[in-house]
Amino acid sequence: MEEKSVTSFYRVSKRYPPEDRSYLTPRDKLGDPPADASEEKKRSWDALSAFDTEEGARRQARMFAHLGNLIVRYDIPNGSGIVWEQSGELGHCDLRGDAEELKRYLADVVDV
Repeated sequence: MEEKSVTSFYRVSKRYPPEDRSYLTPRDKLGDPPADASEEKKRSWDALSAFDTEEGARRQARMFAHLGNLIVRYDIPNGSGIVWEQSGELGHCDLRGDAEELKRYLADVVDV
């Protein structure tokens, strides 16, 4: 079976396009993770939170209204330098890579 050449991810945003602050990791915003954080949380501290479905991002937006009322989609080509891995709940992913590179793959926006 051939691997998809593009993978889509969804994030909650206040604006379109998202402001630069949206591309900061928890470490960028808050410094080191709490000392008692799980290993998974410590690993995620250096990544951006995303979902592999629009509905996953919509659930997050409904639970945490302060994050925004828009859902943005990124279509990330394989080999782009942006990497991802499953973390936390099913459908949640950590994105890692250069923020300027990630911005290039911003593809769409919808209201929550």
